[in-house]
Amino acid sequence: MVLVPTPDAGARPLPAVVVLGDEPLRSALAAALTTRGVDAVAADAAQADRGVVVVAFAGDDGTVRAAFQAARAAKLDAQGAFVVVTRFGGDFGLGGADDPTLTAVYGLTKTVALEHPEAFVRAIDTAVDTPLDALVVELGRSGPVQVSLSAAGRRTLTDVALPSPHATPALGPDDVVVVSGGARGVTAACVIELAARTQARFVLLGRSRIDGDEPAEARRASDEPALMKALAPTAGSPAALRKQVAAILATREARATLAAIEASGGRARYVPVDVADAGAVAAALAPVRAEWGPITGLVHGAGVLQDRKVKDKTDAMWDAVWTTKIGGVRAMLSATEADPLRLICFFSSVAARTGNFGQADYAAANELLNRLAAREAVRRPGAVVRSIGWGPWEGGMVTPALARAFHARGIALIPLLAGARAFVDELGAPGPHEVVIGGLLAGDAAAPSVRRVCARDYGFLRDHSVGDKVVVPVVLVLEWFAQRARELRPGAYVHAVEEIAVLKGIEVPDFDTVGTRLEVHTVEALPDGFRFELRAPGGRPHYRARVRLGAAPPVAPDAPAATLGGPYPYDAAAVYERLLFHGPDFQVIRRVTDMGERRAEAELSAVREKGWATDGWVTDMAAGDGALQLAVLWSRQALGGASLPTGIASARPYGQPAPGPVRSVLRGQRSEGRRTLSDVALVDASGRVYAELLGVELTALPKGEYPGKRGEA
Repeated sequence: MVLVPTPDAGARPLPAVVVLGDEPLRSALAAALTTRGVDAVAADAAQADRGVVVVAFAGDDGTVRAAFQAARAAKLDAQGAFVVVTRFGGDFGLGGADDPTLTAVYGLTKTVALEHPEAFVRAIDTAVDTPLDALVVELGRSGPVQVSLSAAGRRTLTDVALPSPHATPALGPDDVVVVSGGARGVTAACVIELAARTQARFVLLGRSRIDGDEPAEARRASDEPALMKALAPTAGSPAALRKQVAAILATREARATLAAIEASGGRARYVPVDVADAGAVAAALAPVRAEWGPITGLVHGAGVLQDRKVKDKTDAMWDAVWTTKIGGVRAMLSATEADPLRLICFFSSVAARTGNFGQADYAAANELLNRLAAREAVRRPGAVVRSIGWGPWEGGMVTPALARAFHARGIALIPLLAGARAFVDELGAPGPHEVVIGGLLAGDAAAPSVRRVCARDYGFLRDHSVGDKVVVPVVLVLEWFAQRARELRPGAYVHAVEEIAVLKGIEVPDFDTVGTRLEVHTVEALPDGFRFELRAPGGRPHYRARVRLGAAPPVAPDAPAATLGGPYPYDAAAVYERLLFHGPDFQVIRRVTDMGERRAEAELSAVREKGWATDGWVTDMAAGDGALQLAVLWSRQALGGASLPTGIASARPYGQPAPGPVRSVLRGQRSEGRRTLSDVALVDASGRVYAELLGVELTALPKGEYPGKRGEA
């Protein structure tokens, strides 16, 4: 981000305004505006029938909060205005102001501009010697939201594209990194990746305790739906149940993060503390230094959201966001003031750069984070200092509803592991103290798209275990390939994942902790799609496929007619007890309704009924696996034993299914030697084909059975 000249874009008269700020500044500005013909009055508070000009040359957190309150109270229609005037020398504090608190108003102003595009909205930074008359002239001009006035001229900020670095931070096993908000969410993923690359030691600060025991009835419940069911009889109210389940899941996630850091080669401890309490943070770090030595790294990732437009946002909402983000960073910097910090990283947001609907508080707090990074870069010239303005992630504070909204706006989400890799790379290379990393990360075809298969991200895979080993299902790999193609060409529709070759199945050791890291590599970009490989970190390929894309949605074929209903000797319970290896989450066959020499049919549960967290996915992974399970049952009849998929000619998604059960219809093509070939269609409750698996190749297992199964034919 750099300052560039901005030309005069013409006049835009300022409407009637109240000028707020300290005397004599507000009165002098109001008088000067009046001389220019503006209906301006100096006052102590905003008025609903006027716009607002806030002169914020000096102040503190209360000044920023007052600016927010003024924006909330001001007239902000086509005859309204919100203007903030600061005095950071004409560079918006980029040079490292000693007290950059008031730079937060820039994030507030940019959000007001988004929420009220018809109003006159400006953030104007001035120098000490900027004449009052020059400011008055600027208040009558059109132009960008952010404008600076100084001896260098009239300027605005613009972004500069930078190449993605690929480097490892200069940290090692003796370094001690303190992290706020690092036990859960996207910060946790970043810390795990940093641990794997540096083997450093990490102190994770969080508000909640994680050392308590779970209720006995919760211990066998692996996910939220199961916990809700297990704890409902004793929870009392629905609100109490949700709170209890959330606390258990948060504790599990924090414990899993600690285990993953240790499994990655680092060391970790969790310290329960209010990160915004400077005294408590200082006290918490004293025993850390006594045991591990001085603090050498600082990562501030804690944050909360209270999204509401400025006109509807309460003071309490503002305070909650501000206290966590700004109170937290100040407490951490104060507690480590005497430590030899070599690394300082703040988790900021792209909202600070652009503003964001409903996030005036978040944009303001993160704008200040960026300027605090500028200050720390000046104070600690030997340290790597970054404030990373993240775009929206897949996960973390981005709920499924938010994710859908981002997709609808064409905003690519940052894949969790790709973002974690970018975080570590960013800290290993020289560069500016403020950077933005967003959805373009997902569109970088040269870099692999990373997935980590572990209990935290794919808990349902626990029930896709052969013997005692979690195995990545083919349908999940197909989804990854489809997701990657859509990331690289966001406007296109996935028509098919084709030529799917299973080169080597993927077992997942340490599923409950660090899991397995996998990479989707782009082998070739084609006019109508891509060729991908799924590889282990060492480069060994496990799957290959081609994804075919189109400019319009694919057209589904007609639904196949119902089959004759040949007898099948097993109900669903017996199928899974005797013939298939799938656990409860993958037991999607409700009943087999037909089994013949060249056909089979079953009723399945779709992914929506299973409750898996798959919002925004291209395929119905649950029913897709059910289709393969039906193919396995038909193949068992033909081959006399168990089999596994070794290839699929084409997987074709045609949209999401209507609510209700799914009909899976198989047509057998051939059975020869140790292999079978079949096509399977998925038909939703409305009678529409919404997916097909064509050319499903199954190969008999050498021993004829899955581990622990009796093997009835």
